[in-house]
Formats: sequence, C-alpha cells, structure tokens
Amino acid sequence: MHTVTQRRTIDAPLDDVWAVLDDFGGVANYNPSIERSFITNDVETGEGATRQCDFYGGASIQERITSYEPGVGYDVDFVDVGSFPMKEMRASIRVYEVDAETTDVEMVSRFVPKYGPLGWVMAKLMAESRMERTLAGVLEGLEDHVRTGKPVGQDGVLLDAVAPTSS
Repeated sequence: MHTVTQRRTIDAPLDDVWAVLDDFGGVANYNPSIERSFITNDVETGEGATRQCDFYGGASIQERITSYEPGVGYDVDFVDVGSFPMKEMRASIRVYEVDAETTDVEMVSRFVPKYGPLGWVMAKLMAESRMERTLAGVLEGLEDHVRTGKPVGQDGVLLDAVAPTSS
C-alpha cells in the first residue's frame, strides 16, 4: 500500500475548520478537483455517511466514513473509485489545535493501484507525487474556503456561489 501525507497550518480556530470538514457532502466547496458533491444516504456526517464526488472532466467516486471522532477527524473508504486506476483507496483527515486561532490539518491517503507490479511501479513513479499535489491543493482550498466562506472552483479559483450539492 502506498501512503501520501500532507499537512497545512490554517489561521483559523479549530471549530471553524472542523465545521467545514464535518460538512461531508460539501467537499466540493474546498476541493478544487470536485465540481459537485452530495450525500447519497440519510446520514449527513459521521460513521456510515456516504457521498458521491463528481470531478471536473466527468469522473465520479463514492466514499464512506468508516470511523469518526467529532472535532478530531475521520477516515474514509473509497467504495467506488470509478475509472481511477486504484484497486483500493482510503483517506484520513485530522485536525490539531495549535492555539485558539490556528489549526493544523493533516490529510493521509493510502492506496493500492490496479495492474499488479506494473501498477506499483507506476504509482511509485507518478501517482504518489500527483497525490501529494492533489492533497496540497485540497488543503489550500480548505484554507481559502474557511478564510472567505466562498467555494473553491477548478484550479483553486474562488467562486461567488456555493458549489452544487444535489443530483
């Protein structure tokens, strides 16, 4: 399994950062790769909540929270990776209070690529660095969204309207 970790310090109270992350269906508001996201069951957040993320360009994935601790973090399993070349994928997000006005956010992605040994080599040569850039972009988008309240669109551009969340 490959593991990629990114961390970012955000100048905002932990409760403000957590409020955005806890809106599980609203990930499109801060992830610059996701055009639209929405809850796919009747659990809005916490263990068992599921969401669909529709990416710019047409790909989609479905995710489920598998463990959850309010104000601390959660773990997500990718239950359907669509056309992505992954056999298995998980992500974790954690928040840490630095002081009353500052929060550290850590994102960890773990994945097993498709295509056996060839997939492993491709992941080592390309997918890990791409995942690092993706996670860094998500954390930057999170900071921008927490700071401004505006959703982050494709390529990290701040938008004036809330990102679509329904099908």
